[in-house]
Formats: sequence, C-alpha cells, structure tokens
Amino acid sequence: MANAPHSPAMAVARERLGEAGGLEGAPIPLVIARSWRRCADRGLRADRPAHQDPLPRADLAALRDRHHTLMHLATPELDTLHRAMRDLGGMVLLTNDRGLILDARGDAGFVRRARRVSLQPGAGWGEDDEGTNAVGTALAERALVQVRGPEHYLTDNAFLICTAMPVTDPYGAVAGVIDLSGDTRHPRADAHGPDAQALARLAVAHLEHRWAVRAAEGHEALIRLHAHPAWLGTPQEGLLAVDDGIIQAANPAALTLLGLGNEALGRVRLDSVLSGGLERGDRLVRTVAEDRPLHARMTTPGKRRPSTSRPSARRPARQDQGMTAGRDGILWDATTRPLLDRAILALDAGIPILLQGETGSGKEVFVRAAHAACGRAQAPLVAVNCAAIPEGLLESELFGYEDGAFTGARRGGHRGQIRQADGGILFLDEIGDMPPALQARLLRVLQDGEVTPVGGRPVKVDFLLVTATHRDLAACVAQGTFRADLYYRLKHLVVTLPPLRDRPLDAIIDALLASFGADDRGIRLAPATRTLLRRHDWPGNLRELANLLRTLVALSPPGALITPADLPADLAGRAPKDLGTATHPTPSLKAREDDAIRQALARHRGNVSAAARELGVHRSTLHRRLRPD
Repeated sequence: MANAPHSPAMAVARERLGEAGGLEGAPIPLVIARSWRRCADRGLRADRPAHQDPLPRADLAALRDRHHTLMHLATPELDTLHRAMRDLGGMVLLTNDRGLILDARGDAGFVRRARRVSLQPGAGWGEDDEGTNAVGTALAERALVQVRGPEHYLTDNAFLICTAMPVTDPYGAVAGVIDLSGDTRHPRADAHGPDAQALARLAVAHLEHRWAVRAAEGHEALIRLHAHPAWLGTPQEGLLAVDDGIIQAANPAALTLLGLGNEALGRVRLDSVLSGGLERGDRLVRTVAEDRPLHARMTTPGKRRPSTSRPSARRPARQDQGMTAGRDGILWDATTRPLLDRAILALDAGIPILLQGETGSGKEVFVRAAHAACGRAQAPLVAVNCAAIPEGLLESELFGYEDGAFTGARRGGHRGQIRQADGGILFLDEIGDMPPALQARLLRVLQDGEVTPVGGRPVKVDFLLVTATHRDLAACVAQGTFRADLYYRLKHLVVTLPPLRDRPLDAIIDALLASFGADDRGIRLAPATRTLLRRHDWPGNLRELANLLRTLVALSPPGALITPADLPADLAGRAPKDLGTATHPTPSLKAREDDAIRQALARHRGNVSAAARELGVHRSTLHRRLRPD
C-alpha cells in the first residue's frame, strides 16, 4: 500500500479512513482497504451522490423473471432474516450476480431512509455503482464481507452497517448475494456485527443446500457427505450430484470437504477424490488426498439425464423445469409457474388480479408467493377471508372505525384492513361471499382511491387489490348476488389455478413426499398405495393431498413402506356403508365436496372444528356449506 499511486480519490480515502482508525492500521480490515484501492483506481469520487435511478417496473419484472429460481429458493431465508432483523430496525436484501437488488424487506422507517441512497429493488450495488459496500465487495471478493459506517466509500452511505454473503449455485457460479443492512445510529447497531455474519452464513448455507438437492434431480446419484453421521441430511452436509462417475454439481460445503475448487465440477471423477465407490445407502468413505474418513449416504434421485454435458453455470438446464414443492403444499411446475410469473408482472404494472380455483388449490399461498417476488414485497400484504368474518363485523374490519363510532368500539378506533394495506397489497379471499352492501362500499374505494371509516372522514389509500373465489362470479352476476360493476373492476387479469385432477398426480405426489423429507428418511409408497391415491377424487385438491402425505411421512419410521392399511378408511376402501360414499358416474364438484364434508363430519362425530382441520378449511366455510340453500 505504501507504493500505491497517489490520486485525489485516494487522498479522500486516506483522510476518511484515517479518521476511522488508519488505512494501514489493524482497525481497518484488509478487505476494505483493497476495495477502496479498486474504487480509487477507477476514479470513483467519494463525494459522489449515492442516489441512482432504479430500473423501471417492467425491466425489474423481467430481471426477476430471469432469476426466479434464486428468488424462489431464497424466499424462506429472506422471511426468516426479516424476522431476525426486526429488533435491529434494518432490512434484508437479495441481489443477482451483478449486485442488482431483486428483493428487499424490512423495517418501514429504515426502508424509507434506505431509498434516499437507492437501497431498493432495481438499484445496482456493485462496487462500480456504489463503491465499497457489502454487496459489491462481497461479489468482488467472493466471500462474506461486513462494511461498517465510514468504511463505505461513498460519503452518503456512511450511515449504513451492512453484511453480505455471496450465494453460489450448484455449478460453481456466484448467483447473487444475501445482505443484511442497518443504521449505525440504531441503539442496537452493535448487535449487527457477529450476529449478522452468523445469520448470513446460515441463510446462504440453507439456500445452497436446497439448490444442490434440486439440481441433483435427474442425475445418476446424489451423495451426502459429512465428518459426523448425525449431520447427514442437514444443511451443513456436503452434496454431490454424480453422472458416469463424474462430479457434475455440488454445494460449497462438499467442495470444502474434498478440497476442490469450482473448476472441478463437470471434470473430476469421484473415485479420484473419494475411495469407496458408488453404493446405495450409508457407508464410510475416505478422501484420497488426506485419507480422512467421511460418512456418506448415496441415493438415486431420478432418471439419468440423456446427456452428461455440464449445464450452463448461469442457469442450469433443469433448475426451472422440474416439479418443485414449496411450503404449504403448492407446487411450481410447467402448469403453475407461468401463472405465477404473469401474476408478478401484473402486480408490478399495478393491475388487479382475480384468482379462481377450487377449495384447496392454493390461492392464498399463490398470492403470498407473488407478493414476495413483486415490487411491493417490502410493503404489507393484508389477507382478509370474507367468508370467515361474520357479516356484522366485516364492515368495521375492512373499512375501520373512529373512536366512539358505535357502542363497544375499541378505544382509539380501528384503522381497518384496507388502510393497513396502504402501499402494499390487499388480498380479499372468497370475495364472492361479500354482502352486497359492502360490495358497493368496496367499489367506491376503488373508484375514489379513499376509504371512509365508520364515524370518520375519507382517507386516501394506495393499494393493489388481489381477490380470490371458488365461485363462478359471472354466474353470480347473472343471478344478481354480485355487482356487475365491481366484477368488471376485479377481472383485469384472471388467473385460474388448475384442480388436482387436471395435473400430473404422480409427479406431484413425489415432489410433496420429497418436500416432507420422505426421501431423506427412506420412506416409500407401495404401488397399491399409489394406485389408491390416483383413484381418489381429491375434492380438497392440493391442500387435502399435502395434508395426507405430510401426516403419513411424519407418522412413518425411517425406511417404512406406506401400504394401503396406513391410509384413511375412505381412501383404502374401508369406509362404513353409512358414510354416504356411493358416487355417481359423473358427480359434480359440489357433490364431491359435499360428500367429503359428510365423511369428515361422520369420522369426527359431528365436530365441525375437527372436520375443518382434516379438510384444511376454515370452520366458517363448513358452517356456510352446511346451511340449507
């Protein structure tokens, strides 16, 4: 550093870092000094404003679409980190491999301050864009980086304390960065240090582990490695996908265990680094270089690829084509993924969405996934089930009320769900069950852009509306039970989620079983069991199937074979004759749903709450279905 060329930018760097502890001294990490040198060599001015124009909505939507696998896999980690950062008043970010922010969520006050320096979706935070910062420097160093206060190159960013960890895909390419950012002036800023680094490492390890498991689908073998057998099956294990004896894909943990670099993928034979060969099940193997023992478990996750050529490092050939199960049982495949992509584009363009689908098809989970990937991800998502709230309370819940508006009103009033969704997304589930009087009030809110609480004055609101129903709204309009003018306000983009009977059931069963840990525990379905599952009508759709498989896996010991005897009586053909199980050649959807409700109530001796839990619906839905027409 002593012989470094002098420049005005480096002079500013020396002055600012000198105030913080000295450029050459121990208090300034070498990684920060290297980054400042790179910025100075580029001629970047430290006093340059940090503000930049983020990508337009359409361009941001296209960018997210190109990286939707990364975004989908990162969603659980971002949710977890968001909760962990709540007490620190900060935010969590996901960027692509160039530092462009794909997703951001966090404390509302910090989000507003962060926008002043363009710490928001669509903005670029590579070193070329913002100088020394955690995201850009982590990408440059390919390592975990923390940048505190004045260590940021741009003066405008000196209030930030940020920790970033690169995410590596299973083919050795840096796919993006997870970043935790906060304010150095926050009372708990000191807690951001080691805690944030540990959180970032753990989140990335979980993401890379799931990505490697997903990439292994279709390879000849998946090998799990760890020095201790108890760690097999956890995010800390090493994962290798192997074809024809060649390591095709891996997570960083596996490469570290074997002392390999990313360049080994697609080139190095497994027997050149591990002795013991390929055999199914658990066994002890040894590293060739150090003769170090490792515990290994080999499985065959699927059919082999027709070609063993290495996929593109930027976008592996299979990563978006297979069936993948998300939380709550919804599955993203060639049927549902395009629907989600269109919904995200619509939300980013400010277009209302009307979701249609049978009970249990995953409408609310679909909305939450679309919200997490759209431009309002850091804004609230407020979900209201219009069928689950009594008619007398729905008005005050939706529109709010002022203090003293009526007898029994909450002291201080209630903002209402519409105002709580201001700036974000309001999701009205079962919109077809909304009373006509409230339909008129909702229409007025959509027309005027303001809501009037009970006993109060109009208040301006800005929200995107997503509605859902299992009813045929066009038929409801024809019958006079739903307002035509509101219907046409809602149906800008209509997304119809397919019922389970119209989807590839075998692939869905396999994906759900894998998501519930059946593969890791060696749990399988007997052929006769699978046949019975195929024959079932599944009136509760994905929710019903997911609930059943989750229960079967949870109750089965490792290595178990699930037989027809393990299935509920109606599925196994053992239902008592008095449960009304007789079916017609072509029963209607309502008839099938009513039949499932009758069976559930019979099994639980009329207990509506227990029957609702089994069917995966709210008990108010059952009460409504039990009312005479």
